[in-house]
Amino acid sequence: MTDQRPMWADALTNAFVALKNQQPTPPLGPILSALAGAPVGDAELATFIQQADENDSALTQARMALAKWDNQDGFLSPDGVATFPCTQERRAAIYTCLGLSAEVASAFTTRVEVFEVPSVVISKVFEPWYATERKLRTSVYWDDYEAYLRDVKKWPAPSITSLDETTTEVIERLSRPTRPEAKQTKGLVVGYVQSGKTANFTGVVAKGIDAGYRLIVVLTGTIEILRAQTQRRMDMELMGVENILAGQDPNDPAVAKELDYQQDQEWMAGRFVEHGDALTLPGVVEIARVTSHRSDYKRLPQAMTKLKFARKNKQKPLNDEENLFHSGAYVAVIKKNPAPLKKLIQDLKPLKNDLAELPVLIIDDESDQASVDTTNPAKWKKGSAENRKRTTINQLITEILEICPRAQYVGYTATPFANVFVDPDDERDLFPADFVLSLHRPPGYMGVQEFHDVGKRWDDEEKTVANSNELAHIRPLVGDKDTDPVGRVEELQEALDAWVLSGAIKKYREAHSDLRFRHHTMLVHESVKRDDHADTAADVRSLWSKAKFNSAEGFARLKKLFTDDFLPVMNARSSGASVPESFDALKPYVGEALAQITIDGDPVLIVNSDKEIQAQQKKLDFEADKVWRILVGGTQLSRGFTVEGLTVSYFRRKAGQADTLMQAGRWFGFRPGYQDLVRLYIRRDPQVDLYEAFEALLMDEEAFRAELSQYAGFDEQGMPLLEPRQIPPLVSQHLPWLKPTARNKMWNAVIANRAPTDIQDLYGLPEQGSEANRKNFDNVVVPLLAKATSEVMLPYELDGKSGYTQRARVGLVDAGEFNELFGKLGWHPEYEANIRAFRGFIEKATDDKKITDWAVVWTWPHMDGRVFDIPELGGEVSIVKRKRRARRIDFVGSDRKHRAAARPIALGETVAPLGESATRGVILISVVPDREPDDTMKPVDRDDLVGLISIAVPAKAVPRSNLIQWTVINSAKPDDVVVDQPAD
Repeated sequence: MTDQRPMWADALTNAFVALKNQQPTPPLGPILSALAGAPVGDAELATFIQQADENDSALTQARMALAKWDNQDGFLSPDGVATFPCTQERRAAIYTCLGLSAEVASAFTTRVEVFEVPSVVISKVFEPWYATERKLRTSVYWDDYEAYLRDVKKWPAPSITSLDETTTEVIERLSRPTRPEAKQTKGLVVGYVQSGKTANFTGVVAKGIDAGYRLIVVLTGTIEILRAQTQRRMDMELMGVENILAGQDPNDPAVAKELDYQQDQEWMAGRFVEHGDALTLPGVVEIARVTSHRSDYKRLPQAMTKLKFARKNKQKPLNDEENLFHSGAYVAVIKKNPAPLKKLIQDLKPLKNDLAELPVLIIDDESDQASVDTTNPAKWKKGSAENRKRTTINQLITEILEICPRAQYVGYTATPFANVFVDPDDERDLFPADFVLSLHRPPGYMGVQEFHDVGKRWDDEEKTVANSNELAHIRPLVGDKDTDPVGRVEELQEALDAWVLSGAIKKYREAHSDLRFRHHTMLVHESVKRDDHADTAADVRSLWSKAKFNSAEGFARLKKLFTDDFLPVMNARSSGASVPESFDALKPYVGEALAQITIDGDPVLIVNSDKEIQAQQKKLDFEADKVWRILVGGTQLSRGFTVEGLTVSYFRRKAGQADTLMQAGRWFGFRPGYQDLVRLYIRRDPQVDLYEAFEALLMDEEAFRAELSQYAGFDEQGMPLLEPRQIPPLVSQHLPWLKPTARNKMWNAVIANRAPTDIQDLYGLPEQGSEANRKNFDNVVVPLLAKATSEVMLPYELDGKSGYTQRARVGLVDAGEFNELFGKLGWHPEYEANIRAFRGFIEKATDDKKITDWAVVWTWPHMDGRVFDIPELGGEVSIVKRKRRARRIDFVGSDRKHRAAARPIALGETVAPLGESATRGVILISVVPDREPDDTMKPVDRDDLVGLISIAVPAKAVPRSNLIQWTVINSAKPDDVVVDQPAD
């Protein structure tokens, strides 16, 4: 804020704290004046809101309260009219409830945008209970966790609000702990690699303990360092000092010797959460840790009282609220190894009657690893499910669920395909039968999209480091150890130079700003074999010893890399971070970076086994100390463990499954203050293009998330549009050699028909150069393009900005005529199932008069490009570049500019010269030469041309209940369809 913060600002903070957990019915003004001890005028309140610092506590609390009300179900305006969540109408109703003047309301609107729902949920019908329980009970653990994120970790208010909403979405779908009847629930939360899933399940645990769950089991990955990392984080942010000490005196030498964190810098700095007097409040229970930072689960001596649940009223069941809220909670953080899981089961079984009444919450992190049963279904299907022989970890988890009838299971993963392919008919297994929640990408996250130019085509703009993620961050590797050893050495040396140079830039930014970079790491991952890791590490060490970074030779290499690579990218993408004006200005910081890197001598660590990791745990402990190191290997770090400060990755490993490859992408994550310094050196040779593989994987993943989004929620009758058991057919595969997961465990349904409600690319064309493609073009594409006779400039918005236009030709085609043409199109055999589903919907919608015609939108580049003479279309027409993916069944997707320009037609908006119609779909077409896009020397032939078609049905003409229809497969004969499931 430009002026001094007013004395009453803290009163405004307290007012929103008091209001946010209830309806905004009391007017804000009188509450604020009462808390401030003096009237606060509208003008000065509006001025404060407009000018307050972005992280001011009053603005933070206002954002959290408004977001909660924005998203609340059942909210009524003062006159009793219902408003839809997350709309301007809802926000206006909130302002009216708060009694805000137009001036103050305008100020809030400027600083606090309408809250966007942070997740997509596919769910069975459930009985909401959490909102009511939350009002009746204290919420100490959630409140303190929320405060910790805000005050210690400095999370922005929108991120905290998003976490609150998504964790509530999970908790309210679980069984109420005090429910008289036992009921198990199984769900799945889908995030992104290294995107904050731990924060989400920590929030779920906090709310779960507040609500009455009394045994929490957190299953981590399969390595101890990950389990210890998770334990420490939950200890620090949730369980807190009091529960860690458990009444012991930390100053007692005997106690101090046994404490986990006595030498921990964060513990000594007071950065572990403290609950204080809140633990003495009625209904607030203490947490007993049955695992520690140093130790996984161990058998408990018989005389110990842990895992014993006292009852205040022995005449009532344990889960009665009179007992539940006077009984302690127990938290175990266990890695997915047989030994600790078996020990837990051995300690649980003697509880017998208590287990039948014990509310248990199981959180399974990286739930697609180890947890999923991978035995051959063809073998066990011949017998009974009860006699099924499962994989070890799956067997142990299902055994816990079996002996704990009130256990709730929530899996977390970034790669969900293995989870949704679990047999949904085996009730003992871990299929997420009750809900699948897909989290949105968090702000500041660098994922696949930040390394690829998704939806961008270069017909209308020049490719630069400013607008191309590929040019900014990707450096191709073509050298091979066997066929081109010299090239490999040069590429690896450049990657090492980039790491040293980016470390020096971090040191420069620390000296010229408030930015601090505790960690700076590089990942070298060429193979999964341990012997190869040793060889690679030897190569890296050899290059490092000969690099002479602090000599004239080394400075010359670094200067060239700085000038040619880093400086242009920083100038385009630094987002306000300090940028050295020249290499001479940066040179003093090269020495600082090297001193930090070599503080322990050799900076190279081999990371390829649990034993190796444990031997080097101190050097890899991101919480305890600074880590400026090169990690060679990566397989053991490709699941869950966060590689902090990762800036340069050298990646050559090929994986056969999409989930394995995605998890290997450790370069995904949050890169605050150094996004512009991130470099990915990745294999791109004629045999394997891993960069394209990741883009294919991105398309599969985003298609999956888009499908979930399209069919999320409930229809007009309150029934789910989609249940979790119907998810598997929505999983796409754009790259034939890159399977979604290790195997298809069960496809329980096929899609009979579905609506492409947003513009969907139908790019699975027949083989290149085939007769089917020529027939498609001559018999379908050209007749459709002939309908587009009006030249227009279509206006559109992109990324919230308006004023753009797209050059196009447009026209109309009758719905019946389009269906006839569409039916003539040939497709790639692997794409036929998708087309059948679309065709089925379109034909039915046409018969029902919900589609009467289609707008043909033929996009042309603004810039003059290649043309081809097609007499049937009046002469020379524009042809654009679109790449057919190598070894794939489809092309690069449509340009997002073109989709944005055509989308208003499907939304029923007025588009000149076509007018408007609520029953009009849109056909987006471009003409491309179907050959290698870089082959510009050879003239284009008519036989090279294909038409790429994208379509969307009219949005207003499709009830949500009719978006998709299913047919169930006979599990005995998977090719036989035996049951039709109509949409209603």
